[in-house]
Amino acid sequence: MLLARIDGFATATIAHPSLRGQKIVLCTPVDEHGHDAGSPIAAVDPMGAGRHARVFITTDGSWTQGTVHDDTSPIRNQVIGIIDLL
Repeated sequence: MLLARIDGFATATIAHPSLRGQKIVLCTPVDEHGHDAGSPIAAVDPMGAGRHARVFITTDGSWTQGTVHDDTSPIRNQVIGIIDLL
C-alpha cells in the first residue's frame, strides 16, 4: 500500500476493454510529510478523489482486476481510500 497525492487524470482514445469507463488518476507517492517519494504512477480511482487529494493506493493487481471484473486487465494500482486532513 502506498500513500500518494493525486496530480491529474489520464484519458485515452484506445484502452484495454477492462478500462473503458474507469477513472484513471496520475499519482505521486509521498511520505508522511507530503514530500514526493517516488515517480508518478497511474491508478484506477473508483473512490472519486479530486486533484491534490492524499490517497491510499493498493498495488495488488489481483484486487484491482477484481474491481474492473477482468482477470486479464493490465492495471495494477487502485485508489482504496481518501485521507481526510482535518
